Amino acid sequence: MVLSAGKPRQQHDFVKLPKTDLHVHLEGTLEPEMLFRLAGRNHISLPWKNPEMLHEACKFRDLSGFLAIYYKGCEVLVTEQDFYDLTRAYLERAASDGVVHTEFFFNPQVFCGNKISLEGIMRGVFSAVHDMRERISCLYMGTVMRTRPVEEALRTLNELAPWYDRIAAFGMGGAENGNPPSRFKRYFEACRERGFRICVHAGEEGPAEYVREAVELGVDRIDHGNAAVHDPALMKILAEKQIPLTMCPISNLRLNLIRDLGEHPLKRMLSRGICVTINSDDPAYFLGYASDNWEAVQRALDLTPAEVLQLALNGVEACFLPEAEKIKLRNDVKTAFPGAPGMADPIVERTARKDQDGFSPLSEMD
Repeated sequence: MVLSAGKPRQQHDFVKLPKTDLHVHLEGTLEPEMLFRLAGRNHISLPWKNPEMLHEACKFRDLSGFLAIYYKGCEVLVTEQDFYDLTRAYLERAASDGVVHTEFFFNPQVFCGNKISLEGIMRGVFSAVHDMRERISCLYMGTVMRTRPVEEALRTLNELAPWYDRIAAFGMGGAENGNPPSRFKRYFEACRERGFRICVHAGEEGPAEYVREAVELGVDRIDHGNAAVHDPALMKILAEKQIPLTMCPISNLRLNLIRDLGEHPLKRMLSRGICVTINSDDPAYFLGYASDNWEAVQRALDLTPAEVLQLALNGVEACFLPEAEKIKLRNDVKTAFPGAPGMADPIVERTARKDQDGFSPLSEMD
């Protein structure tokens, strides 16, 4: 497993690059040190003796191996304060990493067996978002697990109704193989009926056909989407429809979906006019936050300054903010690349509905 290879043509300080992180799971930002601290606070025993042993356990063979540790880590989150601390810690880390706008997934299904109420969970999460509003722009996305029944996904969607005005989109994640997006058609239709953007994990470990199914479902974004590189006709559709892909390079490497980052399809797909973006996924477990992913990808794929700029602009175009807020972000990104050779305007053309109906984070809590 090779994180980086070769010497980049030009070194960037990616912490200083204003960027988005549109594919990150809040539970996946639980750093080992915080995990142990919360376990102690809540009197929960762990299978690891210390954070170092947990770090060692994070040498995953595949997605299922990662998810086993991921869900075990979730067990330490049991109080409103826990969810506040987790959210606040991630937002502080992202802001210091140069992320100016993030859209994170959070799945309350994982915690349905805990003693804490859904109200307590959501209050903790949104209180942290509110307290960090001056330092980082943030949107919340609900998500469900594809390994559970469709009926449970629909129930989760309905249970989150009290917070619909604070939710930007709904998605679906979890182990892909044997769980195609089409099986959750009713769930995605229900999300649409309620006025939400929709996104789905597809083409991470699953085949290109899953990405095609996501396109046919009319999703606004596809999370990962790597497998589409094996289907030229599908890549053409993604480019024509300008459906963004929220790619997570270090995640793919850590889960052994690629042998080294030099194999990652991001650059090839970018060259085809596809709106690919760089994101962190589950940074605490994959040992790579936003800037780490940018640096590793540039080094491995020898990205040009124009390609780096385009990727940053793609992140702005792919986000769910309203157009007025995107304009400022675009300008901030372009300011970071004065006179970059081959500098282009954003390649993503959004529909008028998406430009006008972007989701703006609340500035005040109820």
